[in-house]
Amino acid sequence: MVRNMPFCKVDIRKIVGNNIRGFRHKKDYTQEKLSELAGIHINYVSSVERGERNVGILNIAKIAKALKIPPHVLLMPESYDRE
Repeated sequence: MVRNMPFCKVDIRKIVGNNIRGFRHKKDYTQEKLSELAGIHINYVSSVERGERNVGILNIAKIAKALKIPPHVLLMPESYDRE
């Protein structure tokens, strides 16, 4: 079971998931297309976007590369709205 950290007001998993979804929509990629480009299973991408999974740093890098953005951008709140 994953516990929310008490010092965080916003769950970083939700931030990352929302950013991935936002950038994916901007690129007009389906989850299937993103999973193919990143070399990650579609179910993993789906659960990350929903904020259900604690995504690893290597997978953040793979997803960012597939989206053609720097990995750190996925950690910033609503970064997909800034581009």
